[in-house]
This record gives sequence, C-alpha cells and structure tokens, in this order.
Amino acid sequence: MKWTDCTDDGCQIHLGEKQGSGWYPQFTRSSRKPSVARDHDWRQETEANPGEDWVPQQQPRQRKARRAHGELTNWEHCFNDNCKEHRWEKVDAGYYPRQVEGRGELSKHDRMEQRKREAVRTQLEGEGSEKTMETLERQISDLRSQLDHAAQTIVAKDNDLKRLDKEKEKLQQA
Repeated sequence: MKWTDCTDDGCQIHLGEKQGSGWYPQFTRSSRKPSVARDHDWRQETEANPGEDWVPQQQPRQRKARRAHGELTNWEHCFNDNCKEHRWEKVDAGYYPRQVEGRGELSKHDRMEQRKREAVRTQLEGEGSEKTMETLERQISDLRSQLDHAAQTIVAKDNDLKRLDKEKEKLQQA
C-alpha cells in the first residue's frame, strides 16, 4: 500500500512520508465507493504504459491545520464545564458560562479549589502590603533590645575570660 492510500494518521510505516509532505490522506465519500471513472482511467493508463504503476493525476486533498481550542474561544464562550484549558479562568471567575442561562454554578470540587486559590492570593497580598509606622518602630525597638542583651552577654563572657586568665597565671607561678 502506498502512503497516499493509508488513512490511518498514526500508522508508523507511513508516518514519515505523511509528515514530509504535510498531508494526511482521509476517507472521502467518493473513495469509499468504487469509482467507474477511476477504473476507466486505470485501464487506459495501464494499456498505454504496461508494467508501470498507475497514479491518479489529481493532487491529494490537503488537510487544514487545526487551531487549538484556546485560540478559537475565550473562557467566557467555552461551554464545556470540564475544559482543561479554561478551567482556572472559570474557577477564578466563580462560575461556568452557559449559552442560554448565562452562568452555571461551580462544582463542589471547583468551589474548594476557588477557596484555596483565594486563600493563597490573600496571603501573598498580605506579605506585600505596606507596614504601618507603629509596626516598624516596634520591630526596631525589639531589635535594639536584642542587641543590648547580646552586648551584655559579650561583656560578661569577656570578664569571665579575664578572670580565668588571671587564675591560670597564678597556677603557673606556683
């Protein structure tokens, strides 16, 4: 079988030739029924050129490139509640679009997802919000008190070291 006669798009034998030509043959209504005209052409061609393969003179039909669902419709005009491409836009909006009634209620699972996404969004917004002057002054005061405590600890440890050095010298002299 020639690749032009193979209508299986996933056929591994003819896939390279189909990709190279950019054309994937399809069944047409006329190709499903035997054609008297093609038989007549075949007979004439084989009688004129015996021993050669007969190839129809017409070019094979080109399959139009399919555009992605997201390129064709936006989420507000996508009426499939299970559409993976527009799911998060629908969840964020809080409804499924409908052709007639306008808005459909989210599923239980999607309502839970919406709450989770809102919680994360508010946490992230809280981190980026401006802090008040009182909060900043309180934080500065806490840091200063920690610094003072650290300085007192260093002075106390330094005094302990000096005392231990003096005791060491007394022991070495004796």
